[in-house]
Amino acid sequence: MTPDRHALPWGWLYRPLKARRASLLALLGMSLCATLLALAPPLLTQRLIDQGLMAGEFDKVVGYALAMVAVGLASLGLQGVIRLRHVKLSATLLLSLRRALLRHLLRLPRSRWQARGRGDLMSRLDGDLSILQGFALDSLLSGFSNALGLIGALAMIGVLNVQLMLLVALLVPLQWLWLHLWRPRLMARQQALRAYSGEVSGFWQDTLSHGQWWQGQALEAPRLNLLQALGHEQMRRLLAVRLVGYLSDLGPQLLTALARVALLLGGGYLVIEGRLQLGELVALLSYLAMVMAPIGGLIGLYGGWQRARVSAERLAELFAEPTLSSPYEGRPVPLSGDIVLREVSFAYAGQPALFRGLDLRLGQGDKVLVEGPSGAGKSTLVALLLGLESPSTGTVEIGEANLETLSRRAWLKQVAWGEQHPSLIRASLGDNLRLTAPGASDEQAIAALDRVGLGSWFEAQPQGLATPISDHGHSVSGGQRARLALARALLSKPRLVLLDEPTGALDPAAARAFDAVLDEALGETTRLIISHQGEHFASLDRRYRLLDGRLDEVSA
Repeated sequence: MTPDRHALPWGWLYRPLKARRASLLALLGMSLCATLLALAPPLLTQRLIDQGLMAGEFDKVVGYALAMVAVGLASLGLQGVIRLRHVKLSATLLLSLRRALLRHLLRLPRSRWQARGRGDLMSRLDGDLSILQGFALDSLLSGFSNALGLIGALAMIGVLNVQLMLLVALLVPLQWLWLHLWRPRLMARQQALRAYSGEVSGFWQDTLSHGQWWQGQALEAPRLNLLQALGHEQMRRLLAVRLVGYLSDLGPQLLTALARVALLLGGGYLVIEGRLQLGELVALLSYLAMVMAPIGGLIGLYGGWQRARVSAERLAELFAEPTLSSPYEGRPVPLSGDIVLREVSFAYAGQPALFRGLDLRLGQGDKVLVEGPSGAGKSTLVALLLGLESPSTGTVEIGEANLETLSRRAWLKQVAWGEQHPSLIRASLGDNLRLTAPGASDEQAIAALDRVGLGSWFEAQPQGLATPISDHGHSVSGGQRARLALARALLSKPRLVLLDEPTGALDPAAARAFDAVLDEALGETTRLIISHQGEHFASLDRRYRLLDGRLDEVSA
């Protein structure tokens, strides 16, 4: 499906904002109060000078000084509250957006997961979502505050002197034009630097993921040379960002300096002529800075909008992906009956049929092997049984009920899936075992380890179930990963166990030993084993060969 680039997910973004509109309105109200407080000190300074110092009224000097202290303390307190509430609202919004996107991703068919790289998905989940959330909340609040500050400061200058307000107002479009000229150039170089930072991150990911191979092939020097080249290019792009950023800031700084000089000359003349008080001139200089500062922030909204639009388009591509039905919808799963694939055909989008009229029956307690060469569709067969793909024609039946009409979540709770590369996460041993059975006790987890032949290994771990497991289970051997996945399956007490190349990382002797563990641990549990090493498995009820889209039974 080709996504509509104009159908951006603003509705998806608007919903969590709408749900938090009370907090957002409160934050905007506090920002308004903070802006009003920020406008007060220059006015109080003017009164202190003109009505206190120049008039020789010390009590008024003290009064206005105390008022300035009170306003300052109130402003500091309010800014603290605003920051805390902003951080809370921002974090809550980002979490809500990530949950919405993750919910969508977890409902994609298996083929769509395979079509997108992990790095691409991570950049959208992290970078694009953060940019979009930042624009939706941070830019809204900063734009609101900057607009209020600009209008308020200009209004206060007009209250003090209309002619000088017109002079300052003429400088506003000049600063706007300068920033409008340079900000797009700065944004383009920032985006180029960000894109190249992805190259550097990719280098580190490749280097650290395959560190032992680089060592074993004596490729230290080429990696160091590549890092040197990447570093030089990154530094060049960083310097370009800094240079354009300096030029972008140079214009506003010059305009502010010229405006200050013009205000001093014009205001000084009016003070000498007696048409302007000294305190008013001091207040005008303060309000001038408050006029010029918000313009850059308002210009930044344009750049923020462009970045947010790009991120929204990238996220819209994900939301355009067709998803599976909700895992919570559907009828209850029948408690008994065979698992049947009936006249199943399947093809990935834009590709020839992978299966044609495939039939398979799994009875209670069956141990069935499906073997075949790589690319024959063995893993796709598992995905069909899990309900993560839907047949083009035919049906997958659980106790004579079509799987597509059943609650997928309820069905998956009855299935244990052992992937070719078991999914072990960076957590403790106990947490890994309880991923599919969170209510399992320590005693049950230890018993499961013992049943799969890991009892002695577990007793040698000083931290017990708190033993840390590294990413992807690299801290244990391939055979131990396979047995840990089997122990996890035992804890969930499944009706069906699907094993995808469970002995792929094992030598023949270890593979046969693992098969014996399977038979002993799983007992009468229905098992479907996917492998291209069928000679490792004994005591099979049936054996099939998947080739050229057909599933043919062979001698067990």
